[in-house]
Amino acid sequence: MPHLALQPVRLERIIQMQSLIVQAVFDLDRFMQLVVDNLQELTHAMGAVVELVDGDDMVYRAASGCMAPYVGMRLAQASSLSGLCVRRTEVLICSDAETDPRVDLAACRRVGVRSMVCTPLLQSGQAIGVLKVMSSQAAAFDRNDEQTLRLMADVLGAALGKQMAFDQLTKAEERLRASEAFLDRTGRAAGVGGWELDMRSGELIWSDQTRRIHEVDAAWQPTLDNAVGFYAPEAQPLIRQAVERAIEDGSSWDLELPLRTATGRAIWVRTCGEPEHDQDGIARLIGAIQDVTEHRARKDELQREQQLRNEIEHHAHETRALLAERNDMLNVLAHEVRQPLNNASAALQSAARVLTDIRESAASQRLSRARTVMGQVLASIDNTLAVATLLARPSKAECMDADIDTLIEVSIADFAEDQRRRIRVERATATRTAAMDMSLMRLALRNLLSNALKFSPPDTPVTLRLSDSDDPLALVLDVSDQGPGIASALVPTLFERTTRPETASLAAGHHLGLYIVRRVMELHDGEVHLQHNGPTGVTMRLLLCLAPGD
Repeated sequence: MPHLALQPVRLERIIQMQSLIVQAVFDLDRFMQLVVDNLQELTHAMGAVVELVDGDDMVYRAASGCMAPYVGMRLAQASSLSGLCVRRTEVLICSDAETDPRVDLAACRRVGVRSMVCTPLLQSGQAIGVLKVMSSQAAAFDRNDEQTLRLMADVLGAALGKQMAFDQLTKAEERLRASEAFLDRTGRAAGVGGWELDMRSGELIWSDQTRRIHEVDAAWQPTLDNAVGFYAPEAQPLIRQAVERAIEDGSSWDLELPLRTATGRAIWVRTCGEPEHDQDGIARLIGAIQDVTEHRARKDELQREQQLRNEIEHHAHETRALLAERNDMLNVLAHEVRQPLNNASAALQSAARVLTDIRESAASQRLSRARTVMGQVLASIDNTLAVATLLARPSKAECMDADIDTLIEVSIADFAEDQRRRIRVERATATRTAAMDMSLMRLALRNLLSNALKFSPPDTPVTLRLSDSDDPLALVLDVSDQGPGIASALVPTLFERTTRPETASLAAGHHLGLYIVRRVMELHDGEVHLQHNGPTGVTMRLLLCLAPGD
């Protein structure tokens, strides 16, 4: 195209714009906006755009006037005038989009364009985009406008390349800073710092988190010697040896060592390191350091807990052995002591009958008293065995449906004949059976009857009364005597396993009897109560639930 002589005013304006372009600050978006704003005014266009190549598309990166809302719009290179301009790398003019087959007619109608001028933006001979002015009128641009775009594009292409390169560099730096900030946040959160030792210069570099771990300020410059000096005296030979081996044979290390920070705080750190090679050998040592003080404390605590658990298991083993030995002793007590006493009691009873038959009443009474004492000894042995074996178990009693009358008969049969005659049974219930452990209930009932017989006058009766309870649904067994009652000071701990002094109502000793009664009823989900207590007698009540566990 022949060179046209532009009007002095327009030429001066172009020169001013070119000067602005050359002097523009490195801000790509503002730079492109400056170009389109001035170019629109210079060519009296409805709008101007800078389109850049993006794959197979052309993208509106900057726009002015009526085209400003369309920033970001994409046009296919293959079907647009802009794409053809890039491929040919020459200025193209469209006088009427309605009749020009080179344009994307649908896109032109969408933005209201009838005529346009495109000029390629070249960087090192390669088209990277186009500069375009547009109008809603057909044939709106002449040769002067085409020449203006050509002059502008010559300067703009080179400047745009520099701007884009600077923009890419700026964004890369921003990504790098963001990445470094991310790594710093991650290192701070995880308590992990990094370090690098240049083997040729001897320079040691610490990350910010490494400095925080050592509690030094950002300006402090580490060296290998003072870095090792932070470790506890007993740990310094270990870390030096690890560094030396890495240099000598390329070994890596992963150690947990004590360290004292710049402020004097004692901590534990995990330090890792490994060599990095280049063509000349080991170029540097790189690694990480992490504050593991809390982890170490938890680890030590777990070790202490494990040691304590082992000690407890050892003590439990010893306890089981002692319990086994105790059970053996109880078996001896049960079989080697109790059975001979039973035999002796039976012999005394037989001898007492013989003496009664031959009218030796005095001797017979003495034998009866001896048999009573022996019965008390047997009862004490039975209570001791019960506490040591049956009642120490945490589980409930193994209950079976048992006959109530049989329970009463075997319980009373444990007493001497003169004591049996004092026991009166009153039945106010038709209930015949109940779920129970017969041996345990026999022990409980016998203990109540024994106390009633012991602590009431010899010539007074002891009453065992059976009745029903609706709430709770239970069998009620009341044992009543006509003794002097129980001292009020003893009532709060009556069913506890305690040592009491002798009183008028209770003999001295550990008083296992009532404690056993309570435990037997607990094992049956039942209850025992002091129902009545006064100077005319005591009533103890057993509640044996008919539906235990409900």
